[in-house]
Amino acid sequence: MSLNYPLSSTLFWRLLWQGGRIILLAAAYVQSGQLAMLLAAPPGFVSAIFPPVGVSLAAVLIWGYPMLLGVFLGSSLLNLSISGVSIAALSLESLLVPCSIALGTTAQCLVASWSIKRWVGFPSAMTADKQIFWILLIGGPLSCLLSATAGISVLYHHQIITSGQLLFSWWSWWVGDSIGVLIAMPLMFIAFASPRDIWRSRISTVGLPLLLSCALMVVLFFRTIEDEQSRLQQHFHEQAKLMAQSIQSRLELYTSAIKPVERFFAASAKVSNTDFATFVSATAQNHAGIRALSWNPKVLQQERLQFEAELTQDANSTGQVARLSINERDDDDTLVPAGNRASYFPIRYIEPLAQNRAALGYDVASEPVRQQAMFKARNSGNASLTAPLSMVQDHQHQIGMLLFYPVYQGHQLPATLAGRQQLLRGYVVAVLHITEVIASALVSYPQQSFQLQLDDISTGRALPLYHTQSNPVPAYARALAWQQEFEVAGRRFSLHIEPSEQFLQAQSSLQPWAILTGGLLLCSLLGGFLLSVTGRAEQVRRQVKQRTLELTGILNNAAEAILIFNSAGGIERANIAAQQLFGYSNNQLLQLPIGSLLPEFKHAGETELSQKQGRAIEAVGNSAAGVMLELEISLSSYSLPGHTWFICLLHDISERKKIARLKSEFVATVSHELRTPLTSIKGALELVNAGVLGTIPEAAGNMLCLACKNTERLELLVNDILDIEKLELAEASLVLSPLNLADQLQLALQQNQSYATSYAVTLCLDMEQLPATTKVMAHNQRLQQVFSNLISNAVKFSPAQSQVQIKARLQGQQAIVSFSDQGPGIAEEFRSRIFQKFAQADGSDTRQRGGTGLGLSICKALMEKMHGSIGFDSIEGKGSTFFIILPLVDEEPEAPTSAG
Repeated sequence: MSLNYPLSSTLFWRLLWQGGRIILLAAAYVQSGQLAMLLAAPPGFVSAIFPPVGVSLAAVLIWGYPMLLGVFLGSSLLNLSISGVSIAALSLESLLVPCSIALGTTAQCLVASWSIKRWVGFPSAMTADKQIFWILLIGGPLSCLLSATAGISVLYHHQIITSGQLLFSWWSWWVGDSIGVLIAMPLMFIAFASPRDIWRSRISTVGLPLLLSCALMVVLFFRTIEDEQSRLQQHFHEQAKLMAQSIQSRLELYTSAIKPVERFFAASAKVSNTDFATFVSATAQNHAGIRALSWNPKVLQQERLQFEAELTQDANSTGQVARLSINERDDDDTLVPAGNRASYFPIRYIEPLAQNRAALGYDVASEPVRQQAMFKARNSGNASLTAPLSMVQDHQHQIGMLLFYPVYQGHQLPATLAGRQQLLRGYVVAVLHITEVIASALVSYPQQSFQLQLDDISTGRALPLYHTQSNPVPAYARALAWQQEFEVAGRRFSLHIEPSEQFLQAQSSLQPWAILTGGLLLCSLLGGFLLSVTGRAEQVRRQVKQRTLELTGILNNAAEAILIFNSAGGIERANIAAQQLFGYSNNQLLQLPIGSLLPEFKHAGETELSQKQGRAIEAVGNSAAGVMLELEISLSSYSLPGHTWFICLLHDISERKKIARLKSEFVATVSHELRTPLTSIKGALELVNAGVLGTIPEAAGNMLCLACKNTERLELLVNDILDIEKLELAEASLVLSPLNLADQLQLALQQNQSYATSYAVTLCLDMEQLPATTKVMAHNQRLQQVFSNLISNAVKFSPAQSQVQIKARLQGQQAIVSFSDQGPGIAEEFRSRIFQKFAQADGSDTRQRGGTGLGLSICKALMEKMHGSIGFDSIEGKGSTFFIILPLVDEEPEAPTSAG
């Protein structure tokens, strides 16, 4: 048991940690879902973004398939909370819809995570555009087809939505889930996905811009919702205000309608039943809601019997034989003869009579509600309405009101209250059916667009008068309600109007939802774009890091010393070979200016350094030990905006220089040692050949001539070797002076004419393009040496009876002299080394044409000493042209200069 305890403990903590993640995911699902519902746009309350799906998919990708349990749990709880079912009312039926929707969401997360892992790969840094595209496409629009279809199918199957709402509901569900995935999933990856270094680096480059852009869209959405709400409120309030005015005007209209009846009685001393019926018939017909109009005279106690007799007589004339009396209602609501009191206000006439005959003789003052309105009308002289009551002639006890209009004796309204009480004659009474009155006032307004409540608040307590069928108003629409109080005929009314569901549906606009959807879609595209940009940046960073490591490895392991310094001369990089060459550590080298190591670059600016690029430079260097280093330097540069760096490749040539000096000293020593005996041999041969020792045989003379020529040739070789060594060792310091080029060419022609004649070659000098006064800076003897070497070479390689063309011309501030022969030309493989020492195209050339192979090398060295250059053009089989370029002398005379 003890051996298994650690394993069991580890498994327990692992399961506990996984369970905690599942619970946290469920809580995050519920919380983010409730936040998403805050962004639901009325009237359908469709949210343009549903982040829980993105959070769930990311969690499954990061922590595995066990998180699907958290997805199911969170989705079930969220949908249960949206349905509004309380815990006490929970049942299997109430859980069916939330759990079915949760099952679709869980399936979507399962399919999406499996597809991404199978076809794209995860965990992933998402640095490749293709990878980013497929992860977002599969996780968002494609997999959300499943959750949207499953959810809408459940709602439609349980008749929560109608077939007319099916398409829009599916579309909005799919859009909300897709945008939720495209926004929430990258944010989850930034917070939790691996590799952490890459995702963490995207907090500021992807996470913050994505959150800020979403926040901006949400602010814009709420602003649009406010504008839409304001528009809707204004529209509804305008309609509600007109409705209130219509109701108030209609009630006031009935007050005005019975005014003529009051005037009719005030103008007539006696009015018969027929007169009354004739006069009021049009009023009752033209005003909907007036159920009856009556005349209620004031009858004193002593006048009761006479009134009852007259009432009975009038009734008999219309076919009623029973005796009529002044009556009232007892506690059982039964009509009984009225008790004795000082005065009565019974109904004398009433129209229409047929429907209201039973009301004749009824004393309206017998009820407190009516009596209160009557006294108010009597005292004020104006019409007065009763409180809501059940109309006596209405067997269904519908709510009505009585409108009393006082009639006084005489034609004028008594000026005092006492006068009005004393001179009161009776009341014209209108019986109003409130439902019909209000309905007639609102006939021009669509009944489905509003919910209306009219209350009588005259006593401080609301007494219902009229109301339409009412349904609960959505929370967002409560602010649209219109509340107004007004007063008509001595009663105060409260009118409350709310929009109906049909009105909200008809006036609703998808503009807020479209703005939020479009904005969040742009945010999701921004997130994808930022992922792509940062992914590419990460790829570039990796490549740069890899290349940097490679270059650092190459730099540190290079056999040659390498220094990298900036345009200010500060050393920024030095490899190991450079550290070994100069004897400094890396940190010491980075603190030194380049000029302290290479005096050649001490005062060189960026322009001068740029001019030294592309060619090898021999210079000296200073080591840490104070030893002078002989170096060959190759300089190159690379630039970035605002910065330039120079790469200096250094090769220690101290040993090579030492060997070259030893070789030069050896050759010079040998040459000097050869010159002395050669001079003696040549002098002796010339003396013998001249006959100093007597006449010699012809054959011996020929041999002596041959020996003499070979001695001259050997002497020439020794002289050439000495010249080339002097030039290489910079021992030959040439004093340059202005020379007339035409004179120098004429002199060279004269000196080499006999040599050309010996080869049967003609020398031709062309100076037509050379002004006669042209001067060049050169050394007289060395220039003639160059001319002689080039002319002799052209002569030697020209066939007999041919010409060597010498031509001079100007080109800008330079003079160009060319020497053209008609020889075999120069082979292609020989051209690259033609100016090297002892270089000849073929070994047979030495035997056939003579020469040491040093002439062109000497010419090149001399031309460089005189600040000129030498080159050639050649076509095999047709000949060659060698040319030299010399700088012209300025117009003002110059003193001789030294060049070395």
